[in-house]
Order: sequence, then structure tokens, then C-alpha cells
Amino acid sequence: MSATGSLSLVPDCGGLIHTIALALPASFFGDDRPDNSVSPLVPIGNLLSALPFDVTAIIIIDRISLLLAQNWRDRLGATCTAALMPLDGNSGVAHPWIQDMFHVRACKECVGELVMTAGNALAGRLADRLGFAAEFSDVALAGGNQLVGPDFRLVGHSSLQDDGGVGRSAANDRHERWQRVQALDGRTVHSFGYRPEDLGNASASSDHSSTRASAPAMAGGKMHQCGFHVDQFVSVTGLRRDGHPLLLVAEPVAFDGCDARAATDLKRKLDASALSLARQGFAILRNPIPVLPAIDTKKCLPRLYNNVFLENVTRSSQKRPFVWIPHFGDTEALGIFDRENRQIWESLGFNAVGIAGWSHLASRNGALRCATKVINRGPA
Repeated sequence: MSATGSLSLVPDCGGLIHTIALALPASFFGDDRPDNSVSPLVPIGNLLSALPFDVTAIIIIDRISLLLAQNWRDRLGATCTAALMPLDGNSGVAHPWIQDMFHVRACKECVGELVMTAGNALAGRLADRLGFAAEFSDVALAGGNQLVGPDFRLVGHSSLQDDGGVGRSAANDRHERWQRVQALDGRTVHSFGYRPEDLGNASASSDHSSTRASAPAMAGGKMHQCGFHVDQFVSVTGLRRDGHPLLLVAEPVAFDGCDARAATDLKRKLDASALSLARQGFAILRNPIPVLPAIDTKKCLPRLYNNVFLENVTRSSQKRPFVWIPHFGDTEALGIFDRENRQIWESLGFNAVGIAGWSHLASRNGALRCATKVINRGPA
């Protein structure tokens, strides 16, 4: 494995984004019909149409989808460069959540690399396309369960538990797993999780200024993770408040046809998780997210407004740096949540761009960040 001193993970904040990648399963093109109430290509098309002209989006598809994908792309009229990359042979796009498929490491004056598990044909093909090295790792860490800040990484507690330590002590398992995750990058690793004893005792207030911060410690004892990926409910901002890195943490609200208990239970877990983050030295700001039935399955699920990507550098034609936020109000009665979340980001100094249509993917528990991978960005 390459030394982390020269190569480091591409962060979720910082400089201007130059290249992103997306992965679209063949089924998405079959669902792209006017009479379909659920069309996963809607939010993807809206995203591409909202990107600046100098961003390149590499869209990975199955070869059998090439003609349909070309027709769909050409209809969009997006100003960014949308380059299709069909996979070869028997390879295929299994799902759209490219964030989970590999990690990207880069440095200023070296060849970048994609870090992947063995047998990942999609990532290998993309590495070839980019001219990057392919680095194989035995650390199964989904990109959605890791947020990368300027000088820290926030990893979901479930990914810091060893997945194969039969016959060994739990403490040794945790220690070994933590070290393996840490080896991917030189930034300090923090854990996203909560203690059961904090449930119901943690304040929902974003003011944790009186909370005593402690140095990062290896996740241990009775800890649990809320949700299955940290990027469902937490956003990196690239900003600092009172000397502490600022995170946006979701605050669930029951809405439109869901039993209030689902939102209340999620809120208790996220309140306790926010308290844990404050103890680790983070500043916390809360943002409202509704919990309501998905438009297709009718299962009560949160809308993932924290699943964003952003820049901290202002583009030449703009007055503020961009943040792209998933929106749901075009299909569901969620315009007030769209506005409130934009206003929060705008209060932090961003140009908040709402990307409509993510109700079409809400039942799959993902949104904007899940469906994109930043390949490279400029300096902060």
C-alpha cells in the first residue's frame, strides 16, 4: 500500500471539484418512461444539469444500456461534460451507490489511485480510464460510512468493528480493525455512534459548548450506530466554529402519515450521536429532516438532506462556494424542508443549490452523495 504521507483520501470539502463519477444500472433506463411514477434518472439528470460547465461527470453504465444512455444524456442539455463509460464483458452496474464502491486517494504531484477490494471490475475499469493506479485492500469500508474532513475522518461505528476475529478478544478485534481503517489515510479517525445510556438524556440543542471534549479514542464498550451509513445523517462543512470543526447533524421530524414513534426513536439516537461527536471535539449544528412514507414502497423513511457534496472555494463567476443539496419538494409536500435546509447552508456562507427529484430514490436509502464519487478537486 502506498504511503499515506504522499497519497491521501480526497476530502468531502475543500477545493473546486473537477471530476465526479456516477454509476447507473441498466434498470434505471427501463424505468425512464413518462408514465412511470418512479424514475431514478430524474434526480441524476437534475444533478448533471446543475453542475458547472467545467466539471466532468463520468457515467458508468452497462454496455447494453449505451444507446439508451446516449439518448437520455443528449436530451438533458447539461453544460457540464457528461462522459459515458460502458463496462466491458460480463461486468455490470449492480446499484447506483458508487460512493460505497471504492476510495480515491490523490496528491498534488503524483498519480492518483482507487482503493478497492479484489474483484471490483467497475473500479478497475474506472482506474484504467483515469490513468490511476488500482490499489487492493482487505478493508471493507463503504464510502458512505466515512466522511473525510480537512484533517479528520468520521467513520461509522459499525465499520470500526472487526468482521472476522473468531476466538479473539473483542478489545483486540476493535484495536486491529481501527488500525486497519486508520492505515487508509493519515487523518485522525473519529467514530460516529452513541452510547445507550445517552438515549433520552442528550439535548437536541446544537449548543454543546459546555460538553467536555476529549481526544479521539478507539470505539469500544457499549456503542451503537444510528442508521447504516454516517452520510445519511451527517454533513462535513469544511468550516470551524469556535476553533472546532463544524458538522451538520440531522434532526428528524415526523411528517405526513408516519407513526411519530419512528421519528422519535431516530431523533433520540441522533441526539445521542450528536452528543458523542461534541465529546470528540466537534461543533454541531442541527438541520431538520422529515420522516414519511416513500412514494413507492410506502415505508416510513427519512429524507436524507445531509447527503450533500460541496466546495469551500468560490468559483470565479460566483460570490459564494457551492453546496449541492438533495431536494424532495417537487414530488412530495416537502418544500418547507427544502427551503429550511438551503437557508441553513446559506447562513454558513454557501450558495445552496437544491437538486430536485430525490424522492425517486428515497426507498433505496440513498441520495446525492451516495450516487456520486468525487474523483479530484483543486486545492483548498
